[in-house]
Amino acid sequence: MASTESLVCDTLDLSGQGVKKLPRCPSDADISTLIIDDNELQRLDNLDSYHRITKLSIVRNQLLRMYGVSKLHNLVTLNLANNGILTIEGIKDMINLQTLCLAGNNIKSIEHLHTNTKLEHLDLSENSISHISDISYLRNLKELFLHNNRIITLRQCERYLPTSLETFTLANNNITDLNEMSHLANLKNVINFSIANNPCVSMTGNSIGFDYRPFVINWCMSLKSIDGYPVDPIESLKAEWLYSQGRGRQFRVGEHALLAQYLASVCPLSGESLENETDRKLRLILSKAQHHQQQLNQQSDTGSVHSLSSVGMSPSPATRRRLSHNRTGSPRRTSSSRNSLRIRSPDRMISSCHTDAIVSSCHTLLNEDQESLMTQSLDPNMLCGTLSNKTSNTISQDVEGNK
Repeated sequence: MASTESLVCDTLDLSGQGVKKLPRCPSDADISTLIIDDNELQRLDNLDSYHRITKLSIVRNQLLRMYGVSKLHNLVTLNLANNGILTIEGIKDMINLQTLCLAGNNIKSIEHLHTNTKLEHLDLSENSISHISDISYLRNLKELFLHNNRIITLRQCERYLPTSLETFTLANNNITDLNEMSHLANLKNVINFSIANNPCVSMTGNSIGFDYRPFVINWCMSLKSIDGYPVDPIESLKAEWLYSQGRGRQFRVGEHALLAQYLASVCPLSGESLENETDRKLRLILSKAQHHQQQLNQQSDTGSVHSLSSVGMSPSPATRRRLSHNRTGSPRRTSSSRNSLRIRSPDRMISSCHTDAIVSSCHTLLNEDQESLMTQSLDPNMLCGTLSNKTSNTISQDVEGNK
């Protein structure tokens, strides 16, 4: 009697009970969630008797096929992770499915999802997938996890992946050419991305060392996190320079060696505890720029004297006089070349800041016209020299005092 009462509930949890065959659902049971994790199921007999459930989890069992779920038309969440499943099947009639987790199986291709257009979360990590199939029809998909697979190329992903994606993981695959990033340029909404431990970014043997993060951002400007680390304002600024003034988009797939040489010169790796003088100055100036923009926001009740459409705000007369007074010299290059730039390692990153906000802050300090926004002022070396000349004496003193 006690066991019958336990079944008359929203959730039936049979985890870790050595279940080899699922018992039929009692006729008087009202179960919406069924959990059968950590058991010994090889088949899904009797599963159709739980036709009312909306959530099903059968993690870490011994399943080779998943067709037994085919009659569970009401499922919203399906988790079959860590089994031995060979192919995606049996979910054609699950038109309300929003979350599908098949991580840790033996699946070789992404298929049979055409009717599951409400999917928002698709986890196919830790499988044997070698290429990305066309899933552009999944227009509600926000998260796609493909790390720990066997993917070699991202060819056609500009057409195959839905633009709704916000999280996309590719870490621990077999991508050998970083130029494959060019196929992701259409992912305008992606904010979280991973590509760590692919050959194209793994610095092993005689491979040339470079920081790949600004290059990745150069193709996906909306990114806020790469490989689990937030995008740094300095990285955003350098990505903007790679895009507008550098050669960030001039290399083609098949030219990884040339790209590696170029990035090694403009984005070389630096020690984990090191930060060169240019980066230090840029970071200080960006901090001052953000503080200055906050001051401008506080002066919103003052009449405008000049429209800065690129930043969407108007400085007060006093602010304009102060900026005009501080323009004591023309932009100049620092003695160091672009090749002397160093990027901070990921573990030293600070909170993310959108590229537009960074450029706007620096642009406000420079008091440049909007048409110069995407010109030489975005060269990190030149920006450092330009801002050092054009910002206030306080900034200059802070830079010198922190040498």
